[in-house]
Formats: sequence, structure tokens, C-alpha cells
Amino acid sequence: MEIRHFRYFVAVADELHFGRAAEILGISPPTLSEQIRALEDSLGAQLFTRKTRSVSLTPVGELFLDEARAVLKQAAHAELVGRQAARGDIGTIAIGFIVTALCSGIIQGLVREYRESWPGISFVLKRLETFPQMKALLDGSLDVGFIRVVDRYPAGLAGMIVQRQTFAIALPERHPLAAHARLEPAMLAGENFVGPPVEGEVGFWRNIDQVMGETPVNIVARAPDAVSVLGMVACGIGIGILAESIHRFAVPGIVYREVIGAPSTAEHAVVYRRNEGSQAVKGFVDFVRSKTRDQAAS
Repeated sequence: MEIRHFRYFVAVADELHFGRAAEILGISPPTLSEQIRALEDSLGAQLFTRKTRSVSLTPVGELFLDEARAVLKQAAHAELVGRQAARGDIGTIAIGFIVTALCSGIIQGLVREYRESWPGISFVLKRLETFPQMKALLDGSLDVGFIRVVDRYPAGLAGMIVQRQTFAIALPERHPLAAHARLEPAMLAGENFVGPPVEGEVGFWRNIDQVMGETPVNIVARAPDAVSVLGMVACGIGIGILAESIHRFAVPGIVYREVIGAPSTAEHAVVYRRNEGSQAVKGFVDFVRSKTRDQAAS
């Protein structure tokens, strides 16, 4: 039994005439009769009572008609959804993010603007650090990631810088340096720092090196993410160096101070699969690329 059998049956049921139904369907009356017979054989029941000058539905045919209409309606809907998904008009995009990217507002701005043009696209957001995001992209549980810039992306992934920020120093509120509105890197020499995990320091999360350069630093504790850094700073364990957008994250016991004269900036990137198959995801990545290009040109 195929979709065409339902379509043929409904046409005959609507017209109660094989000739007119065949004309509407664009097939010959004998072909239509043969197809209806095949449908009846498949069901093991007669759907029409055929007389010399009239056709009527049997009780089985009347019951079958409602189901046939529902099947055709669902098939049409499925076809529409399939076409929309193929064009990237509908779908779900899973986005990973680090806290500083969310605090910067870049994610919210891009998602809101994209949904204005593509309301059929829904988004799911999940906080993950840079390295777990790239693993999730490779295993398919994420579609797009907002991460700290890395030196090199794993095979199968690509990325682009979408934002550059200055650095901020997170200090315990009673720290002597809190008396200054701005801090230069040289003023931080000899301080105790809360740093990233060793793997983050080597490949992904190099805030301290980017601010302090070659100046030796004393890392007294390590934290897996920006929020944990803030927790340790608030407890007076050390100071933290983070992207300046983190100042929007209010934590009791912490003050933020701008860094001036740092040799580098904190950079956020969007990372995605090189051979992405989803038109919805590719459309969003292209949109992000165009917005990044516009900002660079302005």
C-alpha cells in the first residue's frame, strides 16, 4: 500500500465517479480502477459499491475515508517539514558557550537577530568550557561553540574570531590593588594568581601569560572555569585574570579592575564542524560570519 493508493481512493470517494476522478488525477479510468482493486485486495475488503451508473462507499469505505484523509494530510505535512529542513528554514541548533562569551552579550545578540529572520529555528544553549565544547562538536552533541581562541582546531573543526576584549582583574574587595581604578601588568608582579587547569594553560586558557608576558607568576590554585576562578578570588585565595565582560557577573566579595597596557587581548571564537550537514547550522554559521565581517569593517 502506497501513498498514491490513498490519494486515488479519496479522489473516487469525493467524486463518486471513476471517470471524473481519473481526469482529476491525470490517469486513465482503467488504471484507476485497477489501483482501487489492488487497494481493496490489500485490505481484504470492498471499499466501493459499483453499479452501472453509480458508485457509493461501503461501510468499510466510509470508515477508511477518514483515515485516508488523515494519512494524506500527515504525508503533506511531512513533505513540507522535510523541504523546510532541507532549506534550513526549521531545525534546532545546540550552542555551547563559555561564561565570558555569554556575559559579553554576543551570543544573545546573534541568536535574537537570527530568530527574527528565521523564526522556525530553535536554539538550545549549554555552558561548557573550551575543550569540552570541541569534543561535543566532534561527537555531534553540539552544533556551534563560543569558546576562547585556540592555536589550532582539532581535525574536522574550524573557527573564526568573533570578538576581542580587554582583560579585567578580579580582586578580593579588600585587596590593596582594589584602591586603583586601573592596573598595569607591572603592578601585578608578585601577586598570587588563580590559574586554569594545566591543560587549559598550555592550549586554551592563557589569560595570565597574555597579560603578564615573561614576568614570572605565582599560581597558588587552579580552577576549571571562570565561575570557579571567581569563587576562589572571593575567598581571598588569589587574583584572577579574565575577559573584561566578566565584570557583569556580580559576586559578593569581588571587585573588578581594568588592565591597561596588556600586550594581548582576550578573544572569543565561534567553532563549528567543517563538513556540517545541517542547512540550519550552516545558515547560522554563515550569519555569524557576515556579522563578524560587518563589525570588522566598521
